[in-house]
Amino acid sequence: MKIKFLKIHSLVLILFSMTCFQCNASTILNPLKWFSNDANTSKVIELENDYEKGTQRLVKKLTKLKAKENQKGQQRIYKKILINHPRASIAKEAAYNRGIYLFNKGKWMDAFEAFSILKKYHPDFSELDSVIELQFQCAENLMNQESKKVFGLKNTSSYNAKSIPLFLEYKKLYPYNKNAPLALLYSAKVAEDDKEYEVAIYSLKDLINTYPDSPYSAEAYYLIAHIYSEFIKGPEYDLESTREAIRYCEDFIALYPQHEEIGTIEALYQRMLNALATNRVLLADYYYFNKRDNVAAIIFYNEAITIAPNSQAAIEAQERLDAIKMGIRPTTGRNFIKKLFFIQ
Repeated sequence: MKIKFLKIHSLVLILFSMTCFQCNASTILNPLKWFSNDANTSKVIELENDYEKGTQRLVKKLTKLKAKENQKGQQRIYKKILINHPRASIAKEAAYNRGIYLFNKGKWMDAFEAFSILKKYHPDFSELDSVIELQFQCAENLMNQESKKVFGLKNTSSYNAKSIPLFLEYKKLYPYNKNAPLALLYSAKVAEDDKEYEVAIYSLKDLINTYPDSPYSAEAYYLIAHIYSEFIKGPEYDLESTREAIRYCEDFIALYPQHEEIGTIEALYQRMLNALATNRVLLADYYYFNKRDNVAAIIFYNEAITIAPNSQAAIEAQERLDAIKMGIRPTTGRNFIKKLFFIQ
């Protein structure tokens, strides 16, 4: 029994010693506690910035290339810095100089990307305001740049669709800049021209919702109403696009009654109302002629009249309602054949 007790006692002492060693080791091996005067508080000492590691060699090469006035060599170094060390302090110089170089070469996308590093990682850059203007010019210049031929055929689009991501990125980077709503408008126009209607609608809705007081908001309402109207296949199809077009027409009419395009929007509005009313008539006709359900038919005929009281659809709906009131049963193709051959 005594031997067992001694073994247990020895084991406890070993475990206690190991615990104490681990505690001391964690303190010794933690560099943040090397110079701490207080055991309960630790002072963080500044270590070498990880972002600067690996840039010394590139900076030395860059200095030599500057002395030799080797522009192409400098650009190669700048490119490496931006790819591998975008957060390093030298990246400020690299991003600005490379951006200017690419801008002057007419490489709008690459210049835009180089300038973006300043906003993302070095927003305190002294020339950021001029960079912001240059980035908008990059997107605008690319928009107006003629697209390359595909299979020898010239692109018939008025704008270069490659500019769309630049405009959207510009708004994301600088949402409070004066050109942000214009960037969204340009994005929508280019997307519409390229038949990328979903992108166009996204851009226009963002403009309307984010910048309701912008001088470009009226044009945004005008464009989005017309884009939705282009989706309409006919009154017999789903009319979600028709309702959206009507909604933006109504907003335009309410917000900009003196706008020079008010007549165009009002004409579109009446056309959309007529399309929706015609849909109600078609639905009512289905219940009236096929289902012989006068109650449902009356509901939809009345809806058509309410939606567009002065439309051709409303005239047809009223004729059907008058027939129902007079008790006239509809003559379908099947009923006509039965009457023709005296079939009961």
